Amino acid sequence: MSSTSLRPGVKPRLRVAPAVRRNDAELVAELSASFGTTLDDWQVDALKAGCGVRPDGFWAVNTLGCNVSRQNGKSWILCARALAGALIFNEKVIVASAHEQKTSRLLFQHLAGYFENFDELRRRVKSIGYALGREEIRLRDGTWLFFPARTRNTLRGWSIDAYLADEAQLLTDQQWEALRPAMSARPNSVAWLFGTSPQLSTDAEVFGRLRAEAHAGTGKRLAWVEYGAEPGCHLDDRDQWAAANPGRIGVEAMEAERRELSEPGFARERLNLWPADRAEVVIDADLWAGLLSSGPADDVPPLAIAVDASPDRAMAIAGAWSLGNGRTHVELLGVDRCDPLDALQFVTDRATGRRIPVVIDGASPAAALVPALTAARVKTVLTTGRDMARACGAFCDDVAAGKVSHAGQPALDAAVAGARRRPIGDAGAWAWDRRPDGGVFLAPLVAATLSRFGAVTAGRPRSNRAIFV
Repeated sequence: MSSTSLRPGVKPRLRVAPAVRRNDAELVAELSASFGTTLDDWQVDALKAGCGVRPDGFWAVNTLGCNVSRQNGKSWILCARALAGALIFNEKVIVASAHEQKTSRLLFQHLAGYFENFDELRRRVKSIGYALGREEIRLRDGTWLFFPARTRNTLRGWSIDAYLADEAQLLTDQQWEALRPAMSARPNSVAWLFGTSPQLSTDAEVFGRLRAEAHAGTGKRLAWVEYGAEPGCHLDDRDQWAAANPGRIGVEAMEAERRELSEPGFARERLNLWPADRAEVVIDADLWAGLLSSGPADDVPPLAIAVDASPDRAMAIAGAWSLGNGRTHVELLGVDRCDPLDALQFVTDRATGRRIPVVIDGASPAAALVPALTAARVKTVLTTGRDMARACGAFCDDVAAGKVSHAGQPALDAAVAGARRRPIGDAGAWAWDRRPDGGVFLAPLVAATLSRFGAVTAGRPRSNRAIFV
């Protein structure tokens, strides 16, 4: 199966792998070929990055990442590795998964095809499970190949010899934190994470972090293979098309994509260009600046107040006013980075007896104020993760529509400029990312977002999600 790429023999833009005397990649490739799938040269090279063996017999790397454009044949590498794990490497629990069940099912169908169509393999089979979401292959020697879609708890409590992930750019920290410890009890476990460039680098929580380690040369026992165009290249440069696509995608198909996709889309989907930091801006700076307004008169109380805190418990307070016609004004109240006692006093003075709801995210350090606020007879709304996702999405929608105004306060402006998203669950919901590694004091934006949420929902029937205390 020879390569039909634009430029045969294209080399990876980045390849990080330890030097070893023994490499079992050829065993994997030969096994695959013996059952009808001959891998291309670039696919064998990716196998070599992950199949080096130390003198003590352990794998030289315990994590292999492969970053290459879509439809280049990543899944066939994973299938070959899964087959070798079951038949050569004596791995008893092999998990091949993807972000979506339909992709996991494709991996299953590829592997199941080997065991269904070759007598030598069929004799090894104890059972094959075809039920959607429960796809599995069990062999008579006790080997188990399982093909789940990823959730944050799918593999919690398991012990795994090999984890083979497609769509790894969508692997979340929650999923990885459930998965990685599941491999610790196995003495020679490995994780192979195969993916492509994400829409935003913040979407690639695990994949992006490992990629950064590979580029920096700091990943211990990490191998990495990456194909992609040069950043800043001309999008019509055919040499760059070839550099990003070592597999079997035809020139005419790429030409059609170039015509029909947006420039950012073509750069990401076909040239595998990692999104630049500037593309991760959630709220455009010019758009935000254009929403500056003096707001309501000073003697008009807010319709809702919200409090948020950074991980170090520096607090921000915001208020929101309804301006009619679906428009809302938000402002920070009090001082920047106040301590919890000052925040409690400020909010209590303004909300007690006025029935002004005080909104606090249940996952925020500011939730520690709720008992004292309740004791002071302040109407407090403790939001859930679902509420937070709704609040963040609605805030951004209203900003984009020009329905939110603000007072141009430096702390809120800085939070908007540095805001990042974090995913909630597995369905695409998100919230503002409070983690301190971004260096941004985000509490002002979270407070403004929640105050708008409180103002908009204040007159509605109580949700069965938000908790009124």
